[in-house]
Amino acid sequence: MARRRVLLVGGDPQVTAVLSEHLRRGDSYEVESFDYCDDALAMLQRQPFDLVLVLSFNTPWRTWPSLRSPARRIGSASAILFLKQMRALPSPPRVIVVSALALMSPRAKEEALANGAFALLPKPVILGELDRLVLRALEAEVGDR
Repeated sequence: MARRRVLLVGGDPQVTAVLSEHLRRGDSYEVESFDYCDDALAMLQRQPFDLVLVLSFNTPWRTWPSLRSPARRIGSASAILFLKQMRALPSPPRVIVVSALALMSPRAKEEALANGAFALLPKPVILGELDRLVLRALEAEVGDR
């Protein structure tokens, strides 16, 4: 069976390293990571991924899209803008948002789900829960085709 492609975006470098290493262990996933939303979007436009893990609601952009864009008014929750941009892709991947804000802000959770997130996973990440969500997201993706 072909390895599934997973893209990690933003977040603390140590968290990214731990999650990347964890996902690579079983040799089921090919994992890439980017610090900036811009770089991740460029990669998604060039190559398909099965799943994206956004590792913070405040995942940084190297440069913001147009200041006139209504999405620009989202404050610090830049992950929402990233979700909106991914939804515009011809074949958008499933997305799991990993954030402590998922527990603290019902509004942030609602906004992420309304803009295409498959699920939210609170920090600190419980690796068993991550595994379950990743499998559910990938199974749902296969079922949609």
